[in-house]
Amino acid sequence: MRYVPTVLLFVGLSSLLLSQDVEKPDWVKLIQQGLTLPDTIDCYFGIGSSKLAQDDADAKARQEFSLNIEAKVQTTISRNVQETDNVLRDEYSATAKVSSDVVLRGISITARYEDKVVKQYYALIQIHKSEFDTLLVTEIRRDLERKKAENRMNEEKRTEELRSRQAALDLKKQEEETRREEAELEKEQFEDFLNLKAPEEVVDLRNGEISRKGCTVALKTALSPFEVQSAYCSLAVWRFELFANAYFHSDKFLKSDMLDREQASLKIQLLEQAGPFYKTSLAFGVVGYSDVSSVGALDSVRPTYSLFVGGDVALPTVLYSYASVYVDGRKASVGWNCFPFPGNVGDGVSILVQMDYVWNDEWRDRFSDPILFQTGIRFRASDAFATSFTYEGHEFLVFSIEMGF
Repeated sequence: MRYVPTVLLFVGLSSLLLSQDVEKPDWVKLIQQGLTLPDTIDCYFGIGSSKLAQDDADAKARQEFSLNIEAKVQTTISRNVQETDNVLRDEYSATAKVSSDVVLRGISITARYEDKVVKQYYALIQIHKSEFDTLLVTEIRRDLERKKAENRMNEEKRTEELRSRQAALDLKKQEEETRREEAELEKEQFEDFLNLKAPEEVVDLRNGEISRKGCTVALKTALSPFEVQSAYCSLAVWRFELFANAYFHSDKFLKSDMLDREQASLKIQLLEQAGPFYKTSLAFGVVGYSDVSSVGALDSVRPTYSLFVGGDVALPTVLYSYASVYVDGRKASVGWNCFPFPGNVGDGVSILVQMDYVWNDEWRDRFSDPILFQTGIRFRASDAFATSFTYEGHEFLVFSIEMGF
């Protein structure tokens, strides 16, 4: 009787092992015995095993299945792409790799098994070759259709982008052509004005132009009361101009005009009537100026030097005019020359307006006004001769004569 428990234990274990062996699928038994599965000629298969988890075994089964049918998939892909659309052959064959996107789409695990005795998980994928071929071709053709649809969409998108770019280029070209036509019309409308020579000065503001003649002299006299106001001379070579000016005042005791102030400048022109419509000139240089109380004091005069800049721009649409500017160490000036009849008399008649802001006390008028408004009219007979009547210094009506040689 003492052997009964042992016998019962042996019988129980044997029954458990037999039942486990009976429940174990054949494909698992063959795998554990190192044998191959039957029907491998007519079927594709993949087997995975793992001690970690069933999902891991499933993944390994899919991986082995993919490896087993890799060559078959590539051949089928190439054939179907070639038969369907030669344009897609290289593009699709290069991207359609053996992956879940093409090969395993629609493929599921055929069977699973967990060996609780050895704690091992198994997974099997097994599909008949003809069934797989049909499934594979179907999936490939679906992929091809999707790919062709994508290509059509991309082509339409590229075509639309090209059309949009071309439309933008056409619009830009049309706008440029319109601007050119408008510019040509403006040039024709203001041709008489644009053919005029730019003015060299306003009232006494020297802008960015160079003297028209190689040598120019001018004299200004006040009419009421009569007295000599100033005299100047300029020498011009190419884009360089040397300019000298002397200012006088009337001495009531000596009853003569005495030298009051003097200045000289050297100008270099940077721009000469640049631009087809709004013609612009720009110049800079250095100016020296000084006060002289009497002729006897000339030897003791110490001039002050300053850089200056002057410029002018044509404004055809603003009453056929030129705007001018001048700035040095004493003052800043802006001026306006208007040619009211460019088509009839050209620059024979011009209206002058000038405003000065003088911050150097020694160069203000006798009323010590920091701001001066000066205006007048100029009559030009030729490049070599011009006269003008101007109101200057808030008190003088001035007549000037200018001659070039």
